[in-house]
Order: sequence, then C-alpha cells, then structure tokens
Amino acid sequence: MTRPRLQVYETLARLGGHRTADEVAVALAESGHVMSRMSVYNALDALRRARLVTAADTGTGAVRHEVAGERHHHFVCRVCGSLHDVPTAPGEPVPQADLPGARVDDVQVVFRGVCADCLSAGRPTGAA
Repeated sequence: MTRPRLQVYETLARLGGHRTADEVAVALAESGHVMSRMSVYNALDALRRARLVTAADTGTGAVRHEVAGERHHHFVCRVCGSLHDVPTAPGEPVPQADLPGARVDDVQVVFRGVCADCLSAGRPTGAA
C-alpha cells in the first residue's frame, strides 16, 4: 500500500458514504494532502482492484466510491439524485447470469425510484 493510496483510503473512510473522486480530492487538499485528480482516480482504481473500495456506477454522473464492507445494493432517487444503501438479506444469493464463454467479476443491483424525502415533500416526480 503506497502512501497516496493510504491517504485516499483513510479520507474515504473518514468522509463515509458514497463519494466521488473529486470529493475525495477536495477533502485531501483540505487536510493538507494535495494530490492531483488523476492520482486520486488511480488510487481509487487500485483500491477497488484490491477489493478495499467498491464503486457504485449508478448512471447518474460520477461514479461513487465507498469503503468495502457488507455486500449491499443501491437505491437512486430520480428526483434528488440521492444514493442509499439497500441491505441484502443474510444468505441472499448473488444474481447470476448465463453468459457462455464470459466471466462475471462484479454484480451491481441498482433500484431507481423516488425517495421517501422527495415523496413526503411533494416534489414533482415526473410519474403519473
């Protein structure tokens, strides 16, 4: 583990939640660890490949990263863009795909809809 990777990992852990690479870079700079955006992206990629960090590609812009922990799914609100963890039931099987000749390395389940805050605030949802 290199010093930059450790700094990125510690910063991500301190921030908690789902963070973009840019958010991590800003937090690093604020704590006195100035690092180029490319270095932050590279560190996050290396940490993801080492399975210390997971990336949630929610399709809503920048990829969000979090410190690896219990397996879970994600819910994205299509009104406010908030991202929420969706716990999996103990022993819930990982979804499988029948793809002859392929090797699946990762499975992400992303639920989309309108979060409770947006519904209770009466925000327009665009749905009938």
